[in-house]
Amino acid sequence: MNVNADMTLIAAMAETLAPYRDDEETYLDTLDGETNVLDLVDREIIAAQSDESLAEAIKAHIADLRARQSRIEMRADAHRANIRLLLQHIALPKLERPMATVSVRPGNVSVKIINEAEIPSQLMRETVSRAPDKAAIKAQLDAGESVPGAELTRGNDILTMRTK
Repeated sequence: MNVNADMTLIAAMAETLAPYRDDEETYLDTLDGETNVLDLVDREIIAAQSDESLAEAIKAHIADLRARQSRIEMRADAHRANIRLLLQHIALPKLERPMATVSVRPGNVSVKIINEAEIPSQLMRETVSRAPDKAAIKAQLDAGESVPGAELTRGNDILTMRTK
C-alpha cells in the first residue's frame, strides 16, 4: 500500500465530508466506507506498539549484557589476582608462557585520604581560583590611583598599512 497516495485520497474525502463532522459516527462510517483510513490507523497503532515493544526488549537485553560484562570483568580480575599470587608463591617476578609473558612489579604509591579535616591548610587546594580583574585595575590606574602589584606599561608600536 502507498500510504502517501492513501493519505491524499483520505484528505480529499475528509474535506468533502467536512459538513458531516458534527455527527462523528456518521462521518467516520462514511469516511471508512470511502477510504481505508481506519485500517491505516489500526495498522500504524500496531506498528508503533510493536516497535515500542522491540525497543523495550532491546533495552532489557542491553541491561542483561552489561550485567554479564560486569561479571566477566570481575572474573578476569580474579584470574589476574590468581596469577599474581602464583608468581609470588613461586618467587618469580616474570614468567614466559606460550599464551603470554606475565610479570609482577611493585604497585604505584598513591595517597589515600583518611581524614580530610586533619590535612594542614597549606596542603589544601582552593576550589575557587583567584585572578586579577585587569579592567578594574586599569580603571584605577587611569584615574591616577596606585594599585600595589600593578602598573601601566606601553606595548610595542603598531604599524597599520592601508591599501585603499
